[in-house]
Formats: sequence, C-alpha cells, structure tokens
Amino acid sequence: MTFAKRRSGAISAIVVALVAVTAMLAYATITVEGVRNRISQKIRGKYKVENLVIKVVPFESDSLTQQGRFQSIVFSADKIERKGIALRKIHIKGFDVTLDIAQLYAGGDVATKSCKKTIFSGRVYKTDLNRLLALKETPIENLRVEFENKKLVFTGRYNLGFGHNLRMVGELKVEKRHKINFIPTAASVNGIPLPAGPLRTVTNKLNPLIDFDKIPLKPRVDQIKIENDYVLIKSK
Repeated sequence: MTFAKRRSGAISAIVVALVAVTAMLAYATITVEGVRNRISQKIRGKYKVENLVIKVVPFESDSLTQQGRFQSIVFSADKIERKGIALRKIHIKGFDVTLDIAQLYAGGDVATKSCKKTIFSGRVYKTDLNRLLALKETPIENLRVEFENKKLVFTGRYNLGFGHNLRMVGELKVEKRHKINFIPTAASVNGIPLPAGPLRTVTNKLNPLIDFDKIPLKPRVDQIKIENDYVLIKSK
C-alpha cells in the first residue's frame, strides 16, 4: 500500500470519527424518548411501515442510558417492507440491548453492540413472496410459488433443451440463524427430473429467499411453519 493510500485511509477514518463525535456532542444527554424517536426516524427512512410501534425501556441507572444500554427495546408493526420483501404482523423484542449510539446519531443504521436475547415473530404472505420472486434474478421466467400440503411449490419456464415447465417442491431451512433458504425435495422440467447441476444453479440464484441480517436487532430465526397462505417465522 502506498503512502498516499495510507494517508487517504487515515484521513477518512478521522473524518468518520469526527462526524460521530460531533453527533454525540449535539446530543450530549441521551434520553429514552430521544433514542426512541431516532430509531423511529431510521426505520421510517429505510422501510415502508404500517402502524409502527417502538418501546424503549431503560434500566434504573441513568448512566446506562447514557451508554446506550437499555433493559429492552420492542418493535412491532402490521407491515414492514424493504427491497421487495414485506414482513407482516412483526414483533421483535431485544433484552439487555446496547445500541451503537454514535451510529444512531451520526447517520448510520440502528446497530447493536450487544443483545442478550431476542424474541421474534413475523409472517411472509404468499402474495408478498411472489412479489419478491419477481425481483430476483434467476434463469426462471414467470417464477411463482404456491403453498400445497405445508410445502412450497415453485413453477416457471426453464429452457433446458428438453422442456420448459419447471416444478420444484420443497421446504424452508434456516441458514446461519438469520437467513432462510428454499431446499427442494423434488424438481422436474416437463416431468423429467432436473439434473443436480442446473438445480444447484437455480437454488443458488434463489437463496437466500429471505434475509434478516439488516433487520433492526438482527433477530435470529429458529422456527419456520408453512401455513395455508403465509410462512410463520419465529424465534424460540
């Protein structure tokens, strides 16, 4: 690395630090209401939300509030949507949460330094899932999903030289606590079993089907249940 690049990197780091310090000085006294309002602004700025409710519960010690540490933080909404994926009837509660106050006040995300435990539940309805599929870049034309017998059934047009009508039946699996992947148990084109190579290409483009990495408090997912017209996603 050249001296000029090292110097440029150092200057960038100093600028970021100065922005954070300036923001902290502007909000020298951290209040529960101020934090709640700031979180609300961040979420509304990034997501389309319906009936968003945020609760911030402090510890008795005000010094912990000044550090950005709270007894619990709760988010609930009828709907929260971003980049094509909509979660409905969502409820997230974090216990013993320490927020990154510098990021919260300096234009960053709602980021946590630590969170002892998170409780989460939400739904992804079939109509919203199909809207998401329309935005994904896959080799499948007119890719759609239906719910049949507690399984997902994907259909579409896939030209492999011997046919077009793709059908994949499968289930959902949690990957690394924050991502949900579709795992096919059967796949065919015009009734002929789809070879492993093309099937892997399709699933690699499709997954992760749902990603919770950027959701505030970064809730972990433990349980998935496929109902008649929605997927219920929960933590334990």
